[in-house]
Amino acid sequence: MTVRKIKVAFSVGEESGDFLGAQLIKNLKKKYPDISFIGLAGNQMKKEGMNSLFPIEDLSVMGLIDPLINLSKLLKRRKQLIDLIFKEQPDFFIGIDSPSFNSGIAKKIKSKTNIKTIQYVCPQFWAWRKGRAKRFKTYLDHIYSILPFEDELLKKAGMSSNFIGHPLADQFDIEPDKKGAKEKLLLSEDKKYIALLPGSRNSEINNHLKILENVARNYSQSNPNYHFLISLTKESLIKEDRYLNEKNITLMKGNTREVLKACDYGVITSGTATLEAMLSKMPFCAIYKSNSLSNFIITRFLLQLDFISLPNILANKKLIPELRQNKLKTKNIINELNQMINKSNEDLIAEFKNLHRSLLNEDQNKFTNIIDKLI
Repeated sequence: MTVRKIKVAFSVGEESGDFLGAQLIKNLKKKYPDISFIGLAGNQMKKEGMNSLFPIEDLSVMGLIDPLINLSKLLKRRKQLIDLIFKEQPDFFIGIDSPSFNSGIAKKIKSKTNIKTIQYVCPQFWAWRKGRAKRFKTYLDHIYSILPFEDELLKKAGMSSNFIGHPLADQFDIEPDKKGAKEKLLLSEDKKYIALLPGSRNSEINNHLKILENVARNYSQSNPNYHFLISLTKESLIKEDRYLNEKNITLMKGNTREVLKACDYGVITSGTATLEAMLSKMPFCAIYKSNSLSNFIITRFLLQLDFISLPNILANKKLIPELRQNKLKTKNIINELNQMINKSNEDLIAEFKNLHRSLLNEDQNKFTNIIDKLI
């Protein structure tokens, strides 16, 4: 029996999507050994054998204002990818996260070709524009949703979708190995550690790093037994020797998951990292700050949620504290840390474990079944 050769075009715009793309490539290669890939890829996808048309860091912008400032560059990059797809004529286009960037590509593809279009990670219509779900089917053939409640909402809107579990949930144990993580990072078993994650995008690091450094320095003065691990991606421009003279601060690059598993508490920038912190069963505070104009437009006209962190959104209640915009101050973060440290977190950890189980994917064939159906 001849196995059909399949070509897939990917578009991924950030580190969290790169991880998802790498996992998807692994699954697809098992089912289709001769499959080939084109488009945009991060470092993890490259390790699976895919080349990238250009560095995905070129798409690393956040909020409303930054994309406007970089609009010309973003449009140029998007056209490059569309031109490649039209030239190569793949069987599928799979956009991973980054819905603003990928939706324009999918729409262009649908208007001129018969290429099947899939969005991996549902656009967060439930947070911004709930009526938008009905329009997805005009340019998408299918959506892989990674949050349990999304699939039901999409099907109600008439969209072809399936919940495939969140890939991160399979990468963490229900009972984390804190001791093992500390050993991997060469950390002292006797010390208490607090994880500080300013974000992965340059704009996030600019908005959060200094205040997190202030938290570490101020807190260490009265609590010398606590050591702070500032975790950044390998690609971060922050120099390795930044905290060389800091007694209680260590910079960790490229070890975010182990840092979260090893630490006792954390202050985490809103995004995928808050889910990783939950899956690590680590009590933490979520933070977020954007420029004033972006925040005004988002909170006044667009955002339809009470929460910004995934654990709270998944639970539909406040599990962890959130500090954003003008509430994001050193003294407020320290206050939240003290509350976490001075109370029992058993109930919170139990909630984290229940949410973890709800995100697991028990059938890895869900990925390839959709490909088979659409071929």
